[in-house]
Amino acid sequence: MKPCKGFSLIELVTVIVLASILSVYAVSQWPDDSELKLPSQANLLQTHLKHIQYLSSIWGVPLRLTIVAGGYSVSCVNSPGPAPCDVSPVLDPATNKPFNVVLQSGLTLSSSSAVTDFDSLGRPVSAGSIISTTPARTFTLTAGVSTRNIVLSAITGYVQ
Repeated sequence: MKPCKGFSLIELVTVIVLASILSVYAVSQWPDDSELKLPSQANLLQTHLKHIQYLSSIWGVPLRLTIVAGGYSVSCVNSPGPAPCDVSPVLDPATNKPFNVVLQSGLTLSSSSAVTDFDSLGRPVSAGSIISTTPARTFTLTAGVSTRNIVLSAITGYVQ
């Protein structure tokens, strides 16, 4: 009788059990999906803050960023009015769609104030005057245990 070549049943079961243990460990160490989306959403918010400043200065009208559940929207401070303030939220000229942003799932946005106004020069304002009581406005994006802060400097409106 010739001996058969190949793996025994015990060897196969051992390999399968070890592979299962390693895969369970790898999956448990994988970062949360929302944490992977956090950097791109933070960059998008920075870009939108700069875009709002640009639009308010080009249009010559004060604009308002309002944090809402699950995102944020942009409207005119003195709405309704002539175009572009005839609709709320305003239409983003880059997309020709309402300037309404929905955060990706698992992300939340918070700030010390739910409303941030920009004057017709693109500067952050509070109650009609340049923000002077606080040095900056901080927007915090949160995904699980990770956070990203976007800081809007007072007076200059520099976004970092």
